[in-house]
Amino acid sequence: MRLAALFLALAAAAPAHAADLATIDCVIEKLQPALRAQIETDITRNMGEAALRPTYDAAVGTGLGVAAAACATEHKWSDAAVGAARTYTLAKLGRPIAETFVTGKGFDPGELEAHFGELAEEARNRPLTKEEMQGLVVASVTDEAKQTRENATLLNKYFLFLSTVQYAAWDFAQA
Repeated sequence: MRLAALFLALAAAAPAHAADLATIDCVIEKLQPALRAQIETDITRNMGEAALRPTYDAAVGTGLGVAAAACATEHKWSDAAVGAARTYTLAKLGRPIAETFVTGKGFDPGELEAHFGELAEEARNRPLTKEEMQGLVVASVTDEAKQTRENATLLNKYFLFLSTVQYAAWDFAQA
């Protein structure tokens, strides 16, 4: 009897229908070329600015919503999966642009990714805390000549893309 109760409790705790991670790129595939170009333009501008908080053209939110809604219908995603897929899409499209910026400043994206990978899985599967982000940046800039506020901001943005791709995919798979 106890085993049956435990099984029922575990079944109730698990999502009824988790989103299939193999479908998460559906939103990217459904983006219109002009919208994708706008997203890339906005991300490039955001990476070049000193501000940490990114801004996007209003069409980006609308277009992501349209593409995600089509995917939700096609793949029977929950609202939580739709939100995670939208977040993932922006981060996945931004990551190669961010890599270009950090490479341009003399950083190796492979080494940066290795630093991120050293974090506990639990930390990688949620948004990083300010302290975790600062720790990554400090660990990544061992060359004193590169220890500038500009580089810290740049690396913070880069790690935000890495982190967001990871945790949004995690959230999607749990939705």
